[in-house]
Amino acid sequence: MLLAALLRNDASAKAMRASWQAGTCRPVIAKASAQALMMALAYPGFALNAAQQQELLADFLPYAEVLPTPASAVRQDKLGFLSPAMQELLAAAGERLNVLVSDTKPTMPAATRRGGGMSSVLNCRILASDEFLAAL
Repeated sequence: MLLAALLRNDASAKAMRASWQAGTCRPVIAKASAQALMMALAYPGFALNAAQQQELLADFLPYAEVLPTPASAVRQDKLGFLSPAMQELLAAAGERLNVLVSDTKPTMPAATRRGGGMSSVLNCRILASDEFLAAL
């Protein structure tokens, strides 16, 4: 979602960038994910030169809070179905994360679905980017 918001120039991507640049929302990103974002922008298929990569990073990183790698272990029992990057972000953010914006909602194990839903496990709301933008 973040990479698409930076690379695309459609109305949704522009609105997402404007929301964090205007201070309407405060994005958080785990340190490892910020590093992965930098590597992704250097992917040859995007054909971005170094100046273009830096410009895209400047559209996001000054407005984001980069969270350090958490010292405590991630709760694998409840979050093991999430990607390692999402696990790291949730562990680092703790209770500070109000909304998780993701256009690819993770699939929860059946036991988790019966136990009150994903947002009760994650302690935050999960919204697709269009839902997030509509809620602003």
